[in-house]
Amino acid sequence: MRWRKLGLVFEPNKALWWQQYYGILPTPIYIENLRVIRVFFSTACNDRFGRVTFIDVDAANPINVVYNHQDYILDIGKLGAFDDCGVNISAVINIDHNWYMYYAGYQRHYRTPFSILSGLAKSQDGITFSRYQDTPILERTNYELSLRSAPTIMVEDGIFKMWYVSDFGWKNIDSPHFKGKLMPLYCLKYGTSLNGINWDVTEEPVFKPVNDEFGFGRPYIYKDSKCYKLFYSIRRENVTYRLGYAESLDGIQWVRKDQEVGIDVSPEGWDSEMICYPAVISVKNKTYLFYNGNNNGETGFGVAELIEE
Repeated sequence: MRWRKLGLVFEPNKALWWQQYYGILPTPIYIENLRVIRVFFSTACNDRFGRVTFIDVDAANPINVVYNHQDYILDIGKLGAFDDCGVNISAVINIDHNWYMYYAGYQRHYRTPFSILSGLAKSQDGITFSRYQDTPILERTNYELSLRSAPTIMVEDGIFKMWYVSDFGWKNIDSPHFKGKLMPLYCLKYGTSLNGINWDVTEEPVFKPVNDEFGFGRPYIYKDSKCYKLFYSIRRENVTYRLGYAESLDGIQWVRKDQEVGIDVSPEGWDSEMICYPAVISVKNKTYLFYNGNNNGETGFGVAELIEE
């Protein structure tokens, strides 16, 4: 496949106290009656606590912002909760006017930098969201002590299907890029649910890092008439984030085809150092890729259009 970059869509508005940094994890959903793509994302205040908001872009020309919401729609969690240091959106689905927002909740720690577990918020209008509960829907397990996060969700034949980020330890990475920084090691896992809340998860990963890879950030599921397609961010010890791509006939057994992802960093500008956190959506006869750029989305997010399969 090959993508044509359309440009930067959003960058933080520092006139808003809660929007000082980032436009991270763009998450698009098509609203047909408004002819817009609503792009949910997270942004951070000076304390780097993330909150969720959205913009609407023209579905026929997604570089054109037609509405910019001026408040956050999901705040940080209660003191002591799994998400009291920030929330990052990861997936939104709309089933019969019931909106499900899956998000990653952050807590900062002492011996390790953080834990990230997954929560759920619901809405009737796609704007006003409230937490389903103050505890995670993906809680820690004996094998996943720090990360059960960034789920991407689709519903088929009444079954909720989920691919998510799962940790298997920590490592001090001594490379020119990370300089001895303690980083989580993480793979991707798969699960199913009848209600989108209680999940049965496979023990074996979808796939694990190889060579100098140590994690896969924010998977995003997309399906066309041919197969399931999984987009994700590849984290390496010696290279900043790049996008990866895999295909599957059943959503369980995957073949990595990272060399076919068809997009890379730009020679200069907001996405010249890294690209990460992809989300793919098709509207009528066009397919778009929303993604983050430098410093894990600190410069905002942009969009590209598929021009060749």
